[in-house]
Amino acid sequence: MKKQFFKSAAVLLAVIILICGFTSVNIFASEPEITLTIFHINDVHGRTEAEPYISQMAKELQENGGNVLIFDSGDRLHGQVAANLSEGESMISVMNAVGYSAMVPGNHDFNFGFSRLKELSEAADFPMLAANVKDYDGANVLEQYKIFEFEGIKVGVFGITTPETLTKTDSRNIEGLSFESPAANAEAMVFALKAENCDIIIALTHLGEDESSEFWNTSDAVSAVDGIDLILDGHSHTLLENGRTVNGTLIAQAGNHSQSIGVAEITVSGGVISKSAKIIDLSDGEFIPDEKIVAVIEAEEAKIDAITSVVVGHTPVLLQGEREFVRKQETNLANIITDSLIHATGAEIAIYNGGGIRESIEAGAITMGQVLTVLPFSNLVVTIELSGADILKALEHGVSEYPELTGAHIQVSGLKFDFVPEAESGKRVTEVKLSNGQLLEPNKIYTVSTIEYLALGGDSYDMLANGQNLVYYGGDAEAFANYLKTAPDIKSEAEGRVSIFAESPRIDTSGSAAPETGDSINAILWFCAVSVVVLGLKVLPGIIKRETGKIE
Repeated sequence: MKKQFFKSAAVLLAVIILICGFTSVNIFASEPEITLTIFHINDVHGRTEAEPYISQMAKELQENGGNVLIFDSGDRLHGQVAANLSEGESMISVMNAVGYSAMVPGNHDFNFGFSRLKELSEAADFPMLAANVKDYDGANVLEQYKIFEFEGIKVGVFGITTPETLTKTDSRNIEGLSFESPAANAEAMVFALKAENCDIIIALTHLGEDESSEFWNTSDAVSAVDGIDLILDGHSHTLLENGRTVNGTLIAQAGNHSQSIGVAEITVSGGVISKSAKIIDLSDGEFIPDEKIVAVIEAEEAKIDAITSVVVGHTPVLLQGEREFVRKQETNLANIITDSLIHATGAEIAIYNGGGIRESIEAGAITMGQVLTVLPFSNLVVTIELSGADILKALEHGVSEYPELTGAHIQVSGLKFDFVPEAESGKRVTEVKLSNGQLLEPNKIYTVSTIEYLALGGDSYDMLANGQNLVYYGGDAEAFANYLKTAPDIKSEAEGRVSIFAESPRIDTSGSAAPETGDSINAILWFCAVSVVVLGLKVLPGIIKRETGKIE
């Protein structure tokens, strides 16, 4: 019996060894251990400076047996001249050459219209993922998720984009689309990917870190959903040096404008997942570019050189258009841009949003390429007839988030106004004067020039949608370029069109500078009180003297 048992065991062991030899399976191995390196970038707005370095880093890792994914978290296809003139095609060509794995479209990726975005998605060698973008019947219009597999480990990746797209692109670009709850759709994606037996779940989101977000931000989505290992975010242009963790989910974001590359690492060992995030600052040292990608970028840019190299004006000083200035305060560049709207239309007043200005202009010659970089959104200039009351509401809305940076921060021409940041919401703006020195009258109708995006209520300027007799002109970049050709007087500093006060009396803008009724009553009461005190001080000593015969 024992002999027979050992013979059988020996035969069984021999068979097992033979099978293992043919199938390369180690039955004694533990769960697979892998490290996944993820390069990610966001909010490049048509820039390509980081692409040769991403490509080279990814290539070197892959040549050494590394597992690599490359992702973009939105606002990629629009913003710079080559991207704009090709309606995003140049960016897709570069991304294909680099070997991107997936992207989520940001609000500005809809700027050429959804039909164009669909065309670009079909030309891409990678999927555009957006689980919460649907048509009015509730059907998905883009892919929801993509599953990658490395050494037996399944990685599920889904996309969620911001519902702020409803107000942060022209409404015609997203006609027929709905942008549903990020949290609810993220939860549905986690459920679907777990059903697909995914070991790692990654969310590509264009939601952001802004506290002032109208709809949703990353924290909202994360706090509502369990099971997401890594979120690669965009929209708020936030630089998270080592990411941040919420509910066990690592959130990473790599700033903006191709200045940095995000790198996340996920290691799976014995069924345990560990993860980390870091930033590669391209200004910190010498990095080797992939020359193949450099050549692709140069070829795309060469296609539009004849247009962009034309000189349209000169400036003796820096024209300030950086995000941290135009989204918070008046600048000399913003003043010239709003002046150009009045020059193009003959309107009395011009209104522009700081978020529409995307770059500064250095002193010297100004080319059409620079103009298109500063004003990249191909906005149409319009005029509307608007009441003074609605103009005042627009000014209030335009400074409502001060001192926070916001794309809705207002830039103006044709008027000056004061505001008190600490005042009650809706009562921050005090004196409003037109260029002719007259006070803004609430009941009077004025001709206002702006861009169609704002006239239709974009950036939550709902009051501008009350305007009547909408008239269209050319593009804002064209208006700016034509104004520069007239050699306008360019100042080195802002002109004081917007004055900020810590404390100021409320001034009536009805056409007279008379104080408000409450203020008048208070002034009279104070005058009476002071008069009584003064009179008492004069008369009382005489009364005491008569009554007592003493002088005190």
